[in-house]
Amino acid sequence: MKYLCYIFLSFLIIACSKPKKIDLSKLSLKEPIESVIDFKDKNALEVNTVEYPFCFLIEGKASGQFIFDGIDLKGQKVFFQVNAERLKTDSITKFGGGHFAMQGFKDKAELTKILKEYQANDNIYGFRVEMKSPDLKKEILKKLEARYGKGTKNPNTDHGLYWNVKKENKYVFYAPDYDRLIVLNSTDLSKTCYWDTMNGLIDFGGCNNEAYTKDLTKNRTDPKDIKNKPVLKIDKNWNINDLNLGTSTETDFLKSATSKNFERMITSDSNGNLQEVIHENKYNNFYFYFTAGKNGENDQKNNILKGYSINDFNGVAVSFENQLKTGMKGEDILKVIDKKDIIGDIALKYSNTIEIKNPVYKINLIFDDNKLFSSMYVLKKE
Repeated sequence: MKYLCYIFLSFLIIACSKPKKIDLSKLSLKEPIESVIDFKDKNALEVNTVEYPFCFLIEGKASGQFIFDGIDLKGQKVFFQVNAERLKTDSITKFGGGHFAMQGFKDKAELTKILKEYQANDNIYGFRVEMKSPDLKKEILKKLEARYGKGTKNPNTDHGLYWNVKKENKYVFYAPDYDRLIVLNSTDLSKTCYWDTMNGLIDFGGCNNEAYTKDLTKNRTDPKDIKNKPVLKIDKNWNINDLNLGTSTETDFLKSATSKNFERMITSDSNGNLQEVIHENKYNNFYFYFTAGKNGENDQKNNILKGYSINDFNGVAVSFENQLKTGMKGEDILKVIDKKDIIGDIALKYSNTIEIKNPVYKINLIFDDNKLFSSMYVLKKE
């Protein structure tokens, strides 16, 4: 009898200690961040221009903690979206390709500090679920159609659907072409437009794309208001001012006149592993990246300059030793750089980026909506 009681008691303890699964389909999407994460995990707030650039993302571990309307999501990544006002600037989308930046937090105090810095809310307003298998996509679609009926065809993708669920204040985007289910609280979002890189621009009716984009990027500094622009000179080897790629250290940078008005930050991956040291000047919109030294991120004498990005030439005064000029058209680049050293469509019909061939560094020249040379980055290849 005592043995049976012991077994029952052990089972009860295990059952009680087992974490309760969170059903994403039942969330109102205004829950506090701490109600959907576990501080015991290695959490990070992430800027990710591939997923969605104008908010923070928090990645939930693919541990089986989450379900969707009874469907087990173990093995699938889950991202929660958090509104962050400081991220509503188009500078991060001009980085070219995918831009990622993470800031880890271990407890509520660290989380609160980051949220305050980025003028971010302490609650979520949406989630994004990975759908890696065809079977999971079918299961989720079946659940969505049972709840909301047949969706509206997304004109921008082959198989995408969406629902504007007004009675629940939710936008639902089924994007199987990009392995994503996206559900958002629509209360504080545009009622006529939606955009992300996995759905394209969705018009709910009466969408004014120009006004919508302006609202998304409302925190961008108008170029005419930028004063005391830093003077930058880029030599033929793509070094910048007195800083040499691959040899200059973080200490060299800190001693230089170029380092004025920069903030230091550390980025890490979702497992908490150090990625790089970044010095960022958000006002003038340019950044320096360093590979951490042998003793970690605080080894400034051994942290080596791996690259830089100038995300908007309007924020700086930049000149080039190789005769490039800001505002050049794509075809004019051929006047100063040999065509055999260029990767990409010089006419910019299919892309806004031209890459300059280099054995060590990835060098991208980026062009604006008028196809004029407007930003660039140089980063050591992985």
